[in-house]
Amino acid sequence: MAKTLKRSNLSEDAYTVVRDILMQGDAYSPGDKVNVDELCSELGISRTPLWAAIYRLEAEGILEVVPRRGVYLVNYDAERVLDIYISRQALEGMAARLAATNITDLQLSLLQRNIDQQRAALASGDTGTYYTNALEFHEEILRAANNRTLDRLLRSVFSQIRVMRSQRKSIPTHLPRSCSDHEKILKALRRRDPDLAEQEARNHIKDLAAVIRAEVESSAAKQKTTDQGKRRRAAI
Repeated sequence: MAKTLKRSNLSEDAYTVVRDILMQGDAYSPGDKVNVDELCSELGISRTPLWAAIYRLEAEGILEVVPRRGVYLVNYDAERVLDIYISRQALEGMAARLAATNITDLQLSLLQRNIDQQRAALASGDTGTYYTNALEFHEEILRAANNRTLDRLLRSVFSQIRVMRSQRKSIPTHLPRSCSDHEKILKALRRRDPDLAEQEARNHIKDLAAVIRAEVESSAAKQKTTDQGKRRRAAI
């Protein structure tokens, strides 16, 4: 049951609560239709602030509004995930490049602390905490980049990644290698080397995309084999 919202800033509050509901992955499954009237009733608000939240979540790629049909939670299949990671590679590369010039000593310390937390999570087998820390690592670099347009674009990507993980339970990452990649990025940032920082960030996301691409190709091959088997049985 969603909490009833206060009357201070309904549009912002509705956005935050609805986003949390969708990211938890309990109330809706991938591709489910979102019952707008039911949400209005649960949150104790009118349709106006809720639709403002819905359109904002649609812009972030989390919801899809289909005319005359309704609102649906986007289904992040492997191909859609791959598209997002390919875009993420370019965006995070630029974020790291800008961060190498703008980053403060405090932000470098925060990134090191984050990596220490990643290592601790891996050592204890806590992948959920690892994923949370890993994404926060990238968000800290985005803050260091200090570019509003890039911030808006990448925060949309990060929101989608959180929904992906709730839907798919995990995104392939080669966890120890992924953590080592983060250390390489931090080393480049410490050196204040924009070219190296961008290269390391791009390589990191490229590696993640390669894992997902392999999954897409494997899934397509399995589907082709299944279809061929059905055709052979139908011909008998």
